[in-house]
Amino acid sequence: MLELRNVTKRFNLTGSVEDERIALDNVSLAIKPGEFVTIIGGNGSGKSTTLNIVSGVLTPDEGKVLLNEYDITKLQEYRRAAYFGRVFQDPMVGTASDMSVLENLEIAYQRGRIHSPFVWGFKKADKEYFIEELKRFDLGLENRLGQKVGVMSGGQRQALTLLMATIRRRPTIRMMRRDYIKFAGLDSLVARKEFDEEFTRCQIIKDEKIAKAKTSNLSKKEIKIIVKEAKFEFEQAMLAKFDLTKQILLLDEHTAALDPKTAKKVLELTNKIVRENNMTTLMVTHNMKDALTYGDRLIMFHSGHIILDVSGKEKAKLKVDDLLKMFEEADEKLING
Repeated sequence: MLELRNVTKRFNLTGSVEDERIALDNVSLAIKPGEFVTIIGGNGSGKSTTLNIVSGVLTPDEGKVLLNEYDITKLQEYRRAAYFGRVFQDPMVGTASDMSVLENLEIAYQRGRIHSPFVWGFKKADKEYFIEELKRFDLGLENRLGQKVGVMSGGQRQALTLLMATIRRRPTIRMMRRDYIKFAGLDSLVARKEFDEEFTRCQIIKDEKIAKAKTSNLSKKEIKIIVKEAKFEFEQAMLAKFDLTKQILLLDEHTAALDPKTAKKVLELTNKIVRENNMTTLMVTHNMKDALTYGDRLIMFHSGHIILDVSGKEKAKLKVDDLLKMFEEADEKLING
């Protein structure tokens, strides 16, 4: 669960009331796990400010940002990187121009992992995984792993940035323990005890299964298969209970700078990746047709307030003309006080 609770953000705090601008005015918003939310609104309505506060680029003047009930309001942006992937409007942002496609992907894949010490290198399995993921974009990127990102087209670069924002290596036991203690919403000592007890229980089950196989009359090949299965079952049991921080995707008008054909392809791939991975997603867009076509829920901002929040059948019934009318009515209401 991602939540903004009574968030207010002001700019131009020079001491003059005339200069002050309220980007978000006491906004509360709760996003369920796996929910795909599209966000629309005019310039200065609060859309991008919302993403900046969620990602940690900005700190609210008032209110809180919660992730699984844990207060991350003052958590630094780099420390949120394990939980949030972001794609910006500018295809030049989010990648290292002087590094290769493979190097950019490997850095993104390691996001949020604990390194002691950091070891640089490329694993064969990682490279094969990247190639298969890049093939889905149908842009030939799987054949350009060694190419520097700076020479790629805007569409290719944005597709790469989308993949970088959505890939995440399966968390280690150490990472899960760290995050569970932080995000479970429990007292840290209680969370630590719960994790360690479950870890021990699953470990005993795994060890007993392996020990039984090794003392049987099975062949070495059969024993090897059972050992692999036991380790996999152990990992899956721990992931099912303790992986609380699956990636949250933030899309800030990520197709606005692309030509229509490429933009459509990137949007379709975005939707596919989000659905397949059940990713919690916030997508800011100026394109009202895209806002209605994609996502489970639609939110409209106006002057720092949420003036529309619809989902399901209610969202499905809306047309672009309906949204335009709401914008006009909101503007008239603001002008008339």
